[in-house]
Amino acid sequence: MLFRVSLNGSLSNYNEVLNRLDLVAKRQRGKIIYTYIEKSLREFQDTVEVRELDLPDSLVRALESYGIRRLYRFQVEALEKYREGKDIVIVAGTGTGKTEAFTIPLLEDMIKRKEAFRKPYALLVYPTKALARDQYIRLKRLAEGHLGYRVAVLDGDTPRDERARIYSDPPHILVTNPDMIHYGLIHSQQIRRLLSNAQVLVLDEMHVYKGIFGTHVKWVVYRLQRLTGELRFIGAGATIGNPEELGSKLFGRRPQVIEGPRRRKGEAIHALLSIGSGSRWTLAAAVISVLTRMGLKTLAFVDSQQMAELVARISRRSYGVKIGVHRAGLPAEYRKKVEDEFREGDLMAVVATPTMELGIDLGDLDAVLMVNLPHSFSSYLQRAGRAGRRDNPGLIVTLLGDSPIEAYFMRRPGEFFKQSPDPSYIEPSNKEIARLHLTALVMQEGLVDRDTLPRELVSVIDEAVSLGLVKDVRGKLYPDWGKARQYIEEQGGLRSVGPRVKIMEDGRKNIGYREMPAALYDLYPGAIYYHMGRAYLSVQLDLNRMVAEVRRLGADVNFYTKPLYTVDVVEILPIESRDSGPLHLVYADVKLVVMVTGYVVREEYTGRKLYVNDYKEPITWSYYTKALVTKYPNPGITSQTALISGYHALEHALIAAAKPVVGAADTDLGGVSYPSGHIVIYDSAPGGHGASRLVFERLERIHEVAEKILVECDCDDGCPKCVYSPYCGNNNMFLSRKNAHRILAYTYKLYEAMVRPVKELKPVGKPLA
Repeated sequence: MLFRVSLNGSLSNYNEVLNRLDLVAKRQRGKIIYTYIEKSLREFQDTVEVRELDLPDSLVRALESYGIRRLYRFQVEALEKYREGKDIVIVAGTGTGKTEAFTIPLLEDMIKRKEAFRKPYALLVYPTKALARDQYIRLKRLAEGHLGYRVAVLDGDTPRDERARIYSDPPHILVTNPDMIHYGLIHSQQIRRLLSNAQVLVLDEMHVYKGIFGTHVKWVVYRLQRLTGELRFIGAGATIGNPEELGSKLFGRRPQVIEGPRRRKGEAIHALLSIGSGSRWTLAAAVISVLTRMGLKTLAFVDSQQMAELVARISRRSYGVKIGVHRAGLPAEYRKKVEDEFREGDLMAVVATPTMELGIDLGDLDAVLMVNLPHSFSSYLQRAGRAGRRDNPGLIVTLLGDSPIEAYFMRRPGEFFKQSPDPSYIEPSNKEIARLHLTALVMQEGLVDRDTLPRELVSVIDEAVSLGLVKDVRGKLYPDWGKARQYIEEQGGLRSVGPRVKIMEDGRKNIGYREMPAALYDLYPGAIYYHMGRAYLSVQLDLNRMVAEVRRLGADVNFYTKPLYTVDVVEILPIESRDSGPLHLVYADVKLVVMVTGYVVREEYTGRKLYVNDYKEPITWSYYTKALVTKYPNPGITSQTALISGYHALEHALIAAAKPVVGAADTDLGGVSYPSGHIVIYDSAPGGHGASRLVFERLERIHEVAEKILVECDCDDGCPKCVYSPYCGNNNMFLSRKNAHRILAYTYKLYEAMVRPVKELKPVGKPLA
């Protein structure tokens, strides 16, 4: 029977929900292992009246009409620093008022200038079109409705007549996205002329600008700054562990950080649920069913496109749940339809990848289910903040199962909620991305003096010239327009790097794209590939043409596939090095060779292995990326098999331990281990995205977490809770938890032997005055 749980503004009314979830988990020997009550923060009690802030009278009236009579302390600080002419980064939790923290200073400055400024005065940049349009409605009500400042959206969906008006009569505030700026600077003289007037750039949802996407945006900002000549910067994000560092990399200069409340404004209950002996995906579908039948609008998060499709499939087929899927790779109109139906209540459940992690208005959202532990605590906070955002308590349920880091937090659940937001990372020296933006910049300006370029762009000039993208005539760079346009078109936007594989159904219909190397792991021959709720069989992957041929299957597919592969490091080009006790750590460019040798087929509900298929000839692809390279000692293990098993298990433990330390997703980092003791932990993206640099910088903390993973597991000598990995290319063969711990313990012993003599030195003579 479907009924609506009455919250009445109280968390205690969720007891019945939690009891039902516990019963569902117990059916597969799981249970609720921990609950955490999140209360309102004191920071929201410390406010200042807007009439006390020396704001223009018209702005005060507008704010009061909008319902804002008091500002929080961090909003006041943002106003003061902006008045001082500072670049600022505002860090505040979801729903705490960070939008108003940068909007009010912008509006005040425009009022005081009395129209003595070029238009658009400010560019407000959001990572997606959907989010930009969602925020546009809020901005329009305040800036346009109460003050008469025009706000407009410029993106790929802006109608032609509206674009013409924007070009001829620019708005005071222009809302857009990084992709529009990127392509507009290259292809449109009208957009270049429009953007050249901007005096302020706001990057909202700044925590999203990390990894590959963040590195792209760093260079888009650089190109925009060259166009405008002078530009003020504002960043705003919900969860950033290193805001000053990230702001410095994105903006090219150091900003002033404004710290607001990191947590939500209201209350929430967080529940950690162990999955027991059953399937994570089946339990996720059961939890979705329980929550929706109790009338709770539920958003479920997974970190894989294919797992999003799988959870939705089980929810529909086994529980009759009407559920939508929201993920990258789906048509924009399909995702918009899902958003609208979810907002209006036509859908009570959606399963999504991080595409719904951002602040798109989803209406009254009661519950968030995290099917996997998110790759970072910042991501957890961002997702959790989606529930209960309209002064109602939220419910956040997280499934913990058989991954090393999930087992780590199952043993110490209270520690999970005491974490600080993790650092964001980008890699400006990614040569794939630098080459793209060098080409884009030369097309944007027509003529570029190489002496004016930063070293990262200078380093790829020769390669761009050899590819025929640009011409270098005595240090002056010109574009080869035809080849450059084709190259830009083939790159596939700002969220990917390297080549894309076109997915063709029956050789005729293009149903989507997948970037390399992910395409190698998703579209190998024999792979089951899910797209828009349908199951496909990959019948051919042609890397020469970058085309995957797929065939649609019937509705009765009850299994899934995982690739078997090897990765080998064939070249190491050191960038930086340091010593950590007996270990010599090298951060380097490395060339990887990936060989997919076959695949394993598993039962959909239990994950049980059905059979393994080996290829006669492997599928091979190579690329350069960034990596940490080091060599661990041998503690005296004489068996070659035991040694290999120890190094391999240690590699898995280090990658798992890096997840909470550097905030890397499961698929952000890969690893290779060798019988010699060499372990390589690399960025999965071509050219690198910055995660392995943080591993290089924070290996000591990663060792601490890895040691607990290895010591505290109660298995015989290796299991999914300590050293097994779902991403292991050789199906988790040759893994020994005990030998991995022996190696790590011996490394610690050598380290202690190195530092003890220094510690034992006693002072001689009298201290200096």
